[in-house]
Amino acid sequence: MPPSSWLPIFEALARYGINRATAGDVAKNDLRNWELEEIDCMLKKVKVPYRGYCYFRAPFLRASQEGLDFRTWWPSLWASDQDSRWISPPQELMHRSVQEQAALCVNAKGKWSLKTSGYVALSHVWIEGLQRDNEHSGLLNEKFHAIFALLNDRHIEAEWVWTDVLVIPGCGPAKASPADEMLTIDIINMLPLIYSNADSVIIIDALILQLHSSKLTDIAMALVCGQWTTRVWTFQEIKLAQRALVVTATGFYDYSEIVRHLDVLAAGQPARYRRMYLRLATLEKNDERGLSIPDIVMACGARRSGQDIDYARAFFPVLGLKWEFGMTREEGMQIIYRSQKRHAPRIACFYGAPRMKVDPTWAPSYFHGLEGMVTDSLVWDDRGIRGEWYPVRVSNVLKKFPHSRRTAFNLELDCSGDTIMQCVLAPSEDPNAIKAMESAVERGQTYVISLVPSEDVLGAEWARQALIVEKTEDIHSAPAWQLDAGPRLGDTILYYLLILKEASLPATVPPEEGESELHAAVSKGKLSYNAFLIDGGKSAVEFSRRGWTYLHTTAARGKTEILNYLLGLHPDVNMKGT
Repeated sequence: MPPSSWLPIFEALARYGINRATAGDVAKNDLRNWELEEIDCMLKKVKVPYRGYCYFRAPFLRASQEGLDFRTWWPSLWASDQDSRWISPPQELMHRSVQEQAALCVNAKGKWSLKTSGYVALSHVWIEGLQRDNEHSGLLNEKFHAIFALLNDRHIEAEWVWTDVLVIPGCGPAKASPADEMLTIDIINMLPLIYSNADSVIIIDALILQLHSSKLTDIAMALVCGQWTTRVWTFQEIKLAQRALVVTATGFYDYSEIVRHLDVLAAGQPARYRRMYLRLATLEKNDERGLSIPDIVMACGARRSGQDIDYARAFFPVLGLKWEFGMTREEGMQIIYRSQKRHAPRIACFYGAPRMKVDPTWAPSYFHGLEGMVTDSLVWDDRGIRGEWYPVRVSNVLKKFPHSRRTAFNLELDCSGDTIMQCVLAPSEDPNAIKAMESAVERGQTYVISLVPSEDVLGAEWARQALIVEKTEDIHSAPAWQLDAGPRLGDTILYYLLILKEASLPATVPPEEGESELHAAVSKGKLSYNAFLIDGGKSAVEFSRRGWTYLHTTAARGKTEILNYLLGLHPDVNMKGT
C-alpha cells in the first residue's frame, strides 16, 4: 500500500541524494501512489561511486587538485600548454553558422564543420560538470573526449556532435561582452533549426547515467527524479527534437518508447502512472497539437535557471519567437502573452508568482513555480480579461503574518455566512503591491474574485484560486461591473480586471493584428520616422482593430512630441473612435 502521506516518499528520495525540491515535487505527484519498496528497488539500481558523483565533473576535479601546480603562479611559461588543454571553435565559424543557418559541429578529432544534417545534439545539465570555461573560452579537453567516449561506450553512432557549451559564447553566469551577447542571441534564435535538424537529441543526466536497468519504468522514474527535468533550457531541447535518446549506465533508450510504455500502463493503472505519463508526454514534440502557455506552465513549474532572463528567453525558440538584443525578462514575457492571447487568460488565476508590471498586469510574471488549475472561461479583450466572477468585498484586514516564508492575511469579508478568509500570497510578491492592497482595503475598494463559489471548495484538499483586485472605474465612466446584479452578478458578469496600459508597451512588441504601419510606429517613439510615414502618404485617420485612430494611440502611449506634431496637421481632437 502507498503511504498515507507524501512525506515518507520524500524522505526516501532525499536519502538517496535526490535534490530536495525535486524530491518534494515528485513525492506529491509522479510517485504519490507508489509503494516505498518499489521506489527503493529502483533507487538501488542507481550505483554511484560516492554521493554527488557526476560523470563529467568529479574525475577532472580530483586530477586538477593533485600535487603543486606551478602553472597557477607563472601561467605565461605554460601558455602553449594551457591552450592545448581547452577546445573551442574559431570565432569566424561561429559567425558563419549564423549566416548560413547551420549547426557548428565537432568530431572526436576536434575538427569543426557546419552541418544541416548528420549530427546529434546534446541535452544536458551544465551544473553536472559539462560546462564552458569562460576564462579560456572553451571546454576542458578531458571532458570533450569524455563526450565521445560516452557515446561510443553506449553504442550511439555519432560522428558529429553539437553542444551549446562549445558554440554559444559566454555560457554561464559571467557577464558577456556586447558582441558575444549579440552572437548568443543569434544562436538562440537558431535553436529550433539546430535541434529539429539533428538526427537525435541525446539526453544526459547524472542520475540516469548511473542507472543499471533496462526496465522502461525504472528509466521513467529516474527521469522525473533527475536534474534534467528541473532545468528551463532542457524543456525546449526535448520539445524541438525529432527523436530523443536517454543514456543510461548500460545503453540508450528511445524517449518515445518510454512515453508509449507509460501510456499503456496508465490506461490500466491511472493512479500509479497517469501523472508520470503526463509529465513526460508533455515534453514530446507534437506539431499537430502545438504548444500553449498552459502546456509550458504544467511542464516547467519546477524548472529553474541560473539567469533570471532565461525564464522568458528560454521559451522563445519553442514558441517560434525571436529574442532581441537589450530585451528584459518582463518584455519577453509580455511578447509571449501577446503571441498567445487565446491561451494567456487560462493561467490568469494561477498562484506562485507576482503579477506583471507591464501589460498584461493580470498575468503571472513567471511560468516557474506556478500552482493552480487551468480555466477556459476567461477571455482577454482590448480592456482586460472578462469572465463569470464571484466577487466578495474585503471590509477589513484582521491580521498580517508570515506563513512558510510567505505573507498571509486574515481578511474580513462583507458577505453572509463565513466572513473570515485566510489569504496566502506568492513567495516573491512585490512589497509595493502588498501595501497597495492594504491601502485599497482601507478605502473599501478591495474585492476577492473567484471563478468558483465558496461553498464548492469547503472541506476540499486544496485551497481556492482567487484574485485580490481593486475596483476601479472605466476611463469611459462605465462601471467596471454591475454591482446591483445580485450575489452572482447575473448569469454573465463582465468584470474588467484592468485597462490596458499603453504607455508600458516596449518598442520591441510586434504590431497587433489590424494595426496600421503608423499605429505601430508610435511605439518606436521617433518623431522623424512618424513624420516620414505621414509625408509619404500614410493616413493618420485610419482606425485600428480597437477602433482607435493614430491620434488615440499616440495620446494613450504618452508620445507628446509626436502628438504635438500630429495636432498641427489635424487639429480636430474630438474625432471619435469606431
